[in-house]
Amino acid sequence: MSKYNVGAYIRLSRDESYSDSDSIDNQIKLADYYCENNGLEIVERYIDNGYSGTTFDRPGFQNLLRDIECGLINTIIVKDLSRLGRNYIQVGYYLHYYFPDKNVRFISINDDFDSLKHDNIMERLDVPLKNMMYDHMAYETSVKVKKSLRINKENGNFVGSSVIYGYRKNPEDIHKLIVDDEAADVVREIFNMFLLGMTKSEISEELNKREVMTPALYKKIHNLGYTKPKKDNKWNYEMIDRILRDENYTGTLVQGKRRNENYISHKEVKNPEKDWIKFENHHEELVSKEIFNKVQEMLKVQRRSTNKNDLLSGYLFCADCNGPMTLVKGKKNSYYYCRNSLNKKICTKHRIRQNDLYNKIIELLNLKKLDDEIIEELNRDLITKHIDKIIVYEEEKVDVILKYEIKIKEI
Repeated sequence: MSKYNVGAYIRLSRDESYSDSDSIDNQIKLADYYCENNGLEIVERYIDNGYSGTTFDRPGFQNLLRDIECGLINTIIVKDLSRLGRNYIQVGYYLHYYFPDKNVRFISINDDFDSLKHDNIMERLDVPLKNMMYDHMAYETSVKVKKSLRINKENGNFVGSSVIYGYRKNPEDIHKLIVDDEAADVVREIFNMFLLGMTKSEISEELNKREVMTPALYKKIHNLGYTKPKKDNKWNYEMIDRILRDENYTGTLVQGKRRNENYISHKEVKNPEKDWIKFENHHEELVSKEIFNKVQEMLKVQRRSTNKNDLLSGYLFCADCNGPMTLVKGKKNSYYYCRNSLNKKICTKHRIRQNDLYNKIIELLNLKKLDDEIIEELNRDLITKHIDKIIVYEEEKVDVILKYEIKIKEI
């Protein structure tokens, strides 16, 4: 084996417009040709096909770092800096600190850069300048892609890899949806069971008893787009709630509920409802608008009237099983417990004292400065106006999710 054990890193983004020279095959050929003519031996190729350069959470790149740590690779070769990444700060970290610290030689063929020949990267000012240019190109690409996707959505085209449960992509036009009869029957039954008075927990129990596949598992098995299934593959309260509230089942295509926070982090955040993109009569309805609207009214009544003596009734849910929390009054203190842990013994038996919970909620709401007023105590009008749901974790941690799906998380 040669003195320099070379790892060739190859990357191509699915959103990137590229010439033939940027293709995976040509990047491999270029790296092979360079090494053959410079006395180097490639011991491994690390390929990320379809991954953005603005994030470094890519399987091929992570495998490369792992092999560097294990001492299997001491040289990296890329076609150009943009293949390594398009995030100026992170690329700079690897070039200036990580690779030198690990005694890793770095070669960028088209940039004519070899760290063995240039000990100080600042001797080659064009390298950091190109790095900044690639970062800016990533930003411009992100803007263009977002604009293109929005135009597609506004024109009534379904855009997404994961299909809405109950539908499939039309094989003749992937931007249109057709009914998936098997899943559609489950959706209709969920609406019917709720209209007959069954609670969301009772509906999920019934589906689990009959071993009906959850939406995520169904999509995975039928190759309808990637959605990570739950470990236990069981229906729960939240899944039923999500289906009952999804306007897509009325034939109206609703998109744009989430967006990437920025082109670097790729973290998804929820959009306020006013920014959602709706296109009516896009596909065949599974439930009529009349039934859907009736269910929405029932949901409001059900959650607000669960327990008139409990201020948080209908708003409080367990983080572990998504089931409702219930108030248990004691002689000195009152505590909220997960109802499933008390009644069915199927969840952890964590609790939170009522007064402590109220104080945590008030603290979180004041951090958001709702209506620019200092909140001193909770009341029904305040909760109805601002809060969508409250989630309680073990160790008495709390999340408050506001209406318009803005989330305040306790630190």
